Amino acid sequence: MGASDGISVALLRPLAGLLDRLDTDGAAFLAALGIDDATTPETYVAGDRVDGLLDEIAARRGEPAFALVLAQASMARPLGLFGHMVWLSGTVRDALTRAVRFYGMLTRRTRVTLDAPDGAMHATVRQHATGDAARGRILTELPFASLALRARAATGGQFALRAVRFAHRGEAPPSPAYAEVFAAPVEFAAAVDEMVFDAAALDLALSTADPITSAALETKVAELAAGEGDRSPFLDRVRRAAADELAAGVSLAGVARRLGMSARTLRRRLEDESCSLRAVIDEVRRERGTAMLAAGMPVKEIASSLGFSEPSAFSRAYKRWTGKSPRPR
Repeated sequence: MGASDGISVALLRPLAGLLDRLDTDGAAFLAALGIDDATTPETYVAGDRVDGLLDEIAARRGEPAFALVLAQASMARPLGLFGHMVWLSGTVRDALTRAVRFYGMLTRRTRVTLDAPDGAMHATVRQHATGDAARGRILTELPFASLALRARAATGGQFALRAVRFAHRGEAPPSPAYAEVFAAPVEFAAAVDEMVFDAAALDLALSTADPITSAALETKVAELAAGEGDRSPFLDRVRRAAADELAAGVSLAGVARRLGMSARTLRRRLEDESCSLRAVIDEVRRERGTAMLAAGMPVKEIASSLGFSEPSAFSRAYKRWTGKSPRPR
């Protein structure tokens, strides 16, 4: 099993656990997909097989909005290692940045992007097909529904969606569950799969935050998503260029010049990698800031060298990354 458009066992095993909670045989679901105790988490199963089984289960249960039922059941605890890493992050922005970066751990047929331009009023999370294979309705709706429910719960109801759009057709009339789960207008047969919300919500703190544990889980997730040490050469080049620009202030245009390309090309290449320059800068700052603190450098010098406007700005960022205030060792 190594389907290029496949769904990861790292998602399918937790999904089987959800089925068990809904009085559906999760073990039978895994067995029908050829997954046993010896199947490794980085194995991928053909997406159409997974879609077919989930559609059969939904039909037997008489629940056309079965994705939303699964999302509600998943609120008991995050869905697998990926879910724990994402929802132990410090803010909505951190959670979505991690989700975008490591979504390949869950599926090879879809990638997710976060579009949040500086100064924009709204932010958008989109799902993009990576190939020609059809995508099942349940696994398209499930991540959006899970994100909406968990972000709302972890922010005390402050996270709110403006709109939700799905490219597939919906039932007529749609289940009332859509209004309950998304608490926003839901459109079917749209041009894209996307969720729109206020950009200010990205900075909302999560009540589930444990940044230290989340950072530790990120290492394991990176191994499962891409293979240990198998980082994108292009992103490594972007990291080096961003690191060289830190003290003066990193900009898309400045990094693009160092890489010998236009800002437009850099933005497109980053989107192809399901990444953003903001995420790269945050990663480089975190790695360098941690190393500088370990070397005993004063917070004021670290903040200046990393391009923060003032020491307090670095202190806030470091606390967001680790849950602790920065102190040189």
